[in-house]
Amino acid sequence: MLKKVIELCERQGFLKCVNEKLLVGPVGALLQENLYNEWIYNMVISRDTSVFLSKDSFVNAFEYAKGICQERVPFGIAQVITDNNDQFHFDKHFENSSMILQTTVFVSPTSSTQFFHQWQKQRRTWWRKFSASPGKYVFSDLQTNPDGNQQLEVKVEYSWDKPLVESLGFYKTNHPHLTFDHLNVRDGRKKVSAHYITSTISLSSMLLNTLCDAYDEPDFQGKPRVLLRLHRKLAPYKISFAVTATQSSITDELGSLALYICKQLRTEHISSLLLPSAVRNTLDLQWNQYDQLGVPFTVVLNEGTLKNGISLLRSRDTTLKEQVHITKLPTYVQQLFKNY
Repeated sequence: MLKKVIELCERQGFLKCVNEKLLVGPVGALLQENLYNEWIYNMVISRDTSVFLSKDSFVNAFEYAKGICQERVPFGIAQVITDNNDQFHFDKHFENSSMILQTTVFVSPTSSTQFFHQWQKQRRTWWRKFSASPGKYVFSDLQTNPDGNQQLEVKVEYSWDKPLVESLGFYKTNHPHLTFDHLNVRDGRKKVSAHYITSTISLSSMLLNTLCDAYDEPDFQGKPRVLLRLHRKLAPYKISFAVTATQSSITDELGSLALYICKQLRTEHISSLLLPSAVRNTLDLQWNQYDQLGVPFTVVLNEGTLKNGISLLRSRDTTLKEQVHITKLPTYVQQLFKNY
């Protein structure tokens, strides 16, 4: 199955195979950027706890965070590390070293166990939120070492493999980059030695897993319909365009209209794909390409659009089309992609 996923992703520009190793293609780069941005949003921007992003020195980031938080926990550091991490065996398929996304949250010993339990639930919920089959995401057995430190893994249960996508840790002992004085923090009026909880993700493994998770080939009119059911927040392109007309002059006019709408959507930060094939290929050929690119919706313009302003919005997942007036398209599409 992995071979089928990679072959599809090569055709559609997500991945490129060179000397039996994978490179990230231009469409895959957009998907990877969306994954990274969702990680930043979840780990740094939308948390109850203050989490600070570190690009260079972890120690410097920690000292800043501890100071600005007046030495009071909880607070966290999110960092990006370029590394080969043997934990993530999806990484072995890639030519280049992966970006490791690691978050460390420092907590009081009195609340650390409860915090770790909440952390586990939040992390599994995050993976399931973006999945076409949420039930595949499971925890490994909790491992506890003699020091009381604990580790847990989030894995995905495919019929052909069970890859690791995230490693969680709960530590009560020294941090490898910090001194005892660093970990000396305030809990109310007391001074305590902070515990810390970690999340470790490989961006390359997350990319390949997202593509494997999204791959589907349901029966459609007696044949398998190959597609990527990418979550609308992750899809590299949110909207594509298809034009159908009987006369070349009308096709040209609809092509200009498609370009105008496309520019409107891009102005609203909605990634949109308008290809030359939109006015040349049959609709079935276009559906195949857009579905395999994981585009959630396609705007269909036809001769009637020029008369009454009505376009059709085709869903990748259901293949159903709904009527939307072209003047309302930008606002309507924004609403579609606003929520998870």
